[in-house]
Amino acid sequence: MYTDHMSQLERIVFINRSIEENGGVKTSLIEQEFSISRRQVLRDITYLREHLGAPIAFDRSRNWYHYQTPYTLFSNSNERMLVLNAIVKSLAQSQGIMSDLTEMISEGIDSGVEKHYRSLSDKIIFITPVQDWPDYEVFNKICSAMKSEERMSMHYRNALGVHSHRHIEPLRLVNYSGRWYLLAFDMQHRQLRTFHLSRIEQLAQIRGDRMKSRFSDEELDDFINSGYGIFMGNEVTYVTFRVYGWAIHTLSTQNWHPEQKQRMVQEEDKEALEVILPVSNLQEILSTLLSYGPDARPIAPEEFVLRYKQSVAQMWEAAKKL
Repeated sequence: MYTDHMSQLERIVFINRSIEENGGVKTSLIEQEFSISRRQVLRDITYLREHLGAPIAFDRSRNWYHYQTPYTLFSNSNERMLVLNAIVKSLAQSQGIMSDLTEMISEGIDSGVEKHYRSLSDKIIFITPVQDWPDYEVFNKICSAMKSEERMSMHYRNALGVHSHRHIEPLRLVNYSGRWYLLAFDMQHRQLRTFHLSRIEQLAQIRGDRMKSRFSDEELDDFINSGYGIFMGNEVTYVTFRVYGWAIHTLSTQNWHPEQKQRMVQEEDKEALEVILPVSNLQEILSTLLSYGPDARPIAPEEFVLRYKQSVAQMWEAAKKL
């Protein structure tokens, strides 16, 4: 059934691209390309019209199917599938997943790519510099608790090495920049908190201790996507900064947050790219900005600028001791 569905997807992608590139497509071409009957072709066209909302109709004068009004099925569908396949293969390889399983997943994705594009699959490579694979025993326990909606007891070590014992309600597992985090309701602090999975030292599901329904899926999604970075929260601050030189070309093609805004501005002696985006934690965006060295500087708010100055001063004091 899975194979049949993916084969239909491949045919629909072919029909759509043929219409986009040529203005229309004849059933005989589809029959020949996939060695199927005309009846199957008509079923695919019906699916395209009734399930995907395509304004597809038959033009008797040209004996082909075409779109009556502009329609986009999947913009750059072949390219998107190739990128997805590259990501899957890269992540599977870096984690040592058995080749047979990887190949099966890859073939499933490839079935949505047109034949003449498939040869490019091995020529598109995805490399991620950081990949923090989780302890799957910990991952399994969290999944089990979320499934049964039960609370957990956790021993945790934060970034400063401070140990604590938490009573939590696990809500989401989130991968951000290659690292895994647990979003949970902290019973002690009575608020949502984010925990780095690699810092969890002991974890146990509390049988019978049921979680309360505190947040809707929409509220959790809003919380996760509230601001830049993994430090999430309902309260965000909009920060403004500018970058120069090589950093302009780097940031102009990057989107750190859906609400990010940017524009080119002219200062007295040079051009700059000004970026505005929401953040939930100033320290996180500050660390990123400092990585650009002298080719970046904060603009607003005042607290952000002050923290930047203090960090630069501390680095200078440390450098003088070298």
